[in-house]
Amino acid sequence: MKINRFQKKKNGTYLLFLENGEQIELYEEVLLKYELLLSKKLEDQKRENILLENEKWATYYQALHMIQIKARTKKEVEEELLKKGYQKENITFSLLKLSSQNYLDDKRYANSYVNNQIRTTSWGPLKIQNALLKKGVFKEDMEEALSLFTKEIEEEKIRKIVKRMIHGNRSKSVIALKQKIKQHLLQEGYDSILVQDEISKASYQSDTSYKEREYEKLKKKLERKYQGEELERAIQMKLFQKGFRKDE
Repeated sequence: MKINRFQKKKNGTYLLFLENGEQIELYEEVLLKYELLLSKKLEDQKRENILLENEKWATYYQALHMIQIKARTKKEVEEELLKKGYQKENITFSLLKLSSQNYLDDKRYANSYVNNQIRTTSWGPLKIQNALLKKGVFKEDMEEALSLFTKEIEEEKIRKIVKRMIHGNRSKSVIALKQKIKQHLLQEGYDSILVQDEISKASYQSDTSYKEREYEKLKKKLERKYQGEELERAIQMKLFQKGFRKDE
């Protein structure tokens, strides 16, 4: 089939106008491999192979577009391409090609990811580690990247979070506040020993004002149900459950 003319498109592909009025869009790599620019012919017996080759490069350019928009690991790119319906063999080709061109590098990604999490989030090392594992980063690359999260950095971040939560406390007793801080820091992925150490060293305000405020809240709530000594016992029980003690 004779190719009457070629039209280059903005996305890097070429639109082929065939003599029968048909139009086919192909990637430049396909045109060069089958020498279509020179022969200006699309042979019927090669047509299927040409289209299969084009699908391969379509997968590659889709993957390239994805990592240009947002940094991704190989596993993330593969999963996204599979969701979009691309063939497994074409995905494998694309990942290998992008890796050889240094566009896909999980080791570099892991280092960048750890640095970014340290700078912009309250995540601790364990939470970052779990995230990298889910993203398919190899253990060796993950451990090397996490070495950027030094003990000194971890202690400083824990210290800041502890101070912030103490400053933001409005109603919890010191006991309850310490429990809340510890639970939060462990959920954020910090080392339990470092967490306990920083919580123990921190300075806490007196429970008195918090206890008085909580007392009044409980009184308003419970006096609908209790009166006199029974009301007082109910209030004191609730205060005790919240971490407040009688001598505070």
